[in-house]
Amino acid sequence: MLSSTRFLHVRLLAATVALTLLAACGGSGCPSCNAPAYNPPPVATPTPVPGATPTPVPGATPTPVPTPVPTPAALSCTQGGVNSITLGTALAPFALLAATTISNVGLTNVTYAPGAVTLGVNDDLIGVSPGTAVTGFYPPGTDTDGTNAIYAAGFNPNTTVPLNAENALITAYNTAAGTAATATVAGDLGGQTLAPGVYKSTSTLLISSGNLTLNGGGNANSVFIFQVASSLTTNLNGSIGGNIVLSGNASPCNIYWVVGTGGSGSATLGGQTFYGNVFSQASVTINASTFTGRALAETGAVSIPVAGGSLITNPGGN
Repeated sequence: MLSSTRFLHVRLLAATVALTLLAACGGSGCPSCNAPAYNPPPVATPTPVPGATPTPVPGATPTPVPTPVPTPAALSCTQGGVNSITLGTALAPFALLAATTISNVGLTNVTYAPGAVTLGVNDDLIGVSPGTAVTGFYPPGTDTDGTNAIYAAGFNPNTTVPLNAENALITAYNTAAGTAATATVAGDLGGQTLAPGVYKSTSTLLISSGNLTLNGGGNANSVFIFQVASSLTTNLNGSIGGNIVLSGNASPCNIYWVVGTGGSGSATLGGQTFYGNVFSQASVTINASTFTGRALAETGAVSIPVAGGSLITNPGGN
């Protein structure tokens, strides 16, 4: 009898607890309805580590990384090496000089390298003497210093400046042509690499089958002189030939092409790039899209017939 009574009391107590919970839940029967809503813990954002390679997220579109654009090395000119040729203050400022005419057909621009200034004059002058005609400028060709830098009829009327430059050209030409040779060359120089020196050719010279590399050996004062008895011709051969390539600190202001030392000869410069001062006994034709040097014709003309024009930069030096 006592055991039955205890069992009855336990069942009554359980029923009482159940009714109490049901009332607290509003009759829903949910024993946890008063519990706070579940909020998952925040996901920590990883702190980027400088220099670390980010881990790619699957399916994410990668952020493109821009390709760096190479910056061309600035032109510079230092002189004083063995066999260096002095142009003189009358000749050094001229990028283009002819005895008869200068003609152009494309969007040519004549300019000067940083620091290429002679006695306060920027080295981008164009002139003729004793001739008077410069055609194809304004329009379409231009000069960094404008029409006053062109010494010809219809532009700058001062005839003394180009006359003095032509006289200085004769002196510079004779000096370069008379420098003792250190090696002989002939035919097509394409594909060769040459060190500083004085190279003598008894006939014509070509650069066609490949590019000609001039290696200064790490010396910015290194001098290259080419004495060409007849004509100099460079021909564009696709992307592999007809160009001058500089290495080892070789500088355009210390490269001299003396054309026509045998009494007659002209220079025809194709390819894409040409470097150096061209002293031509007769004429100079510039077909190169980039010409870094001077085109100086002693008795003939300078012409730039390339349809797209040429960027002509005087590298400086005196």
